[in-house]
Amino acid sequence: MFEHAPNLLTKEQYAYSALRRAIIRCELAPGEKLIIDRLSDEMGLSQIPIRAAIQRLQAEGLITINPHASAIVAPLPPEKIAEVFALLESLERIAFRAAALNRSETDLEALDTLLQEMEAAISDSQPSSWLVLNSAFHRRIAAITGMPLLVDFTNRVLDEWERISHFYFANVTSARLPQAQAEHQKIVAHLRARNADALEILASDHNREANRSYQALLR
Repeated sequence: MFEHAPNLLTKEQYAYSALRRAIIRCELAPGEKLIIDRLSDEMGLSQIPIRAAIQRLQAEGLITINPHASAIVAPLPPEKIAEVFALLESLERIAFRAAALNRSETDLEALDTLLQEMEAAISDSQPSSWLVLNSAFHRRIAAITGMPLLVDFTNRVLDEWERISHFYFANVTSARLPQAQAEHQKIVAHLRARNADALEILASDHNREANRSYQALLR
């Protein structure tokens, strides 16, 4: 599960990055207890950097500490799906409008590349890969805004969405994917045209349709 620590990372940075990646990918499952001794052996680290990493991940909401001081991976109840899409709708109404004003040709090229990779994932029946690329697409648009708080909030919500995706939908091929892909194409087209009003409407429609689709899959 845990790769060898790159030389450029401190021990704490490595522990944080490795644990965070394992949690996002659900290699450490929601609700799983984190046993410090075992993590220390698997990572080849002392307990000190691992405890520091756990504190950082607790601050991000990815780990919870129960009253008995044991750390567990934050649970992922199904109702979190609706919460994620409600938050994304609000954030992306702002982000899409700001991105329309700030985007560059380089930004558009990067988004086009992501769309091509997403199309390939659909063609190759790789829904798990598509879900990761989808998250990267939305993170890229948030980054275009140049608004650090919005980027931070969006990344945190998308972290939760990636966990949900890996936990509930990683191996599920959804009929939603072609529709979502068409909506992504419209997003890029409106960004290219700097059509902020259309983008704000599309931000709402895109997230509400996604919520309905994934709720139906869950049922």
